[in-house]
Amino acid sequence: MTGDGNKNINIVPAVTIIALVVVSLTTFVSSYASEITSENIVNAVNKEREARFLQPLKVNPRLETAAKKKSTDMIVRNYFEHYAFNMSPWAFILNEGYQYSVAGENLAMGYKTAEGVVGAWMNSPAHRANILNPEFQEIGVGVVKGEYNDNGQAVDTTLTTEMSATPKPVVTQIFERITQAFSDLFQ
Repeated sequence: MTGDGNKNINIVPAVTIIALVVVSLTTFVSSYASEITSENIVNAVNKEREARFLQPLKVNPRLETAAKKKSTDMIVRNYFEHYAFNMSPWAFILNEGYQYSVAGENLAMGYKTAEGVVGAWMNSPAHRANILNPEFQEIGVGVVKGEYNDNGQAVDTTLTTEMSATPKPVVTQIFERITQAFSDLFQ
């Protein structure tokens, strides 16, 4: 208050208030909506696992390469399937030299955020089962942007492949190699 009984009031222009609200909302939304990247998908998957007291998955470079090659193959050959061109998802994993005891694959196309991708997977029983499978220890994600031909119309899209697996124990891998070598000798 001033000496004459009038109150000093700071009037904030409405434009400033609107700008603050927009910035606050943008910050709020961006903290919950991230770009589709391998790292962001892994983080979102691990948040789902940790919320259910499951161990987070560790990124494995071979699985990541397999997932990236699968996403690239789907863009190049214009398909969106787990099994296509006489190849299974496991062929991509094995081609990278990753020997697995269990493995799973999730695919997504056309989403705008990592949370949208993982949210869609969590709403699908089969994809959710892959994300929450307690047997899985490792993960690889391949994100590829490209043109997909949908019913004769080319559409720019983001294709995401997530591969989760657990490697075979080294002893099992050695035993299988020895068994295969003996089998090859006697054929």
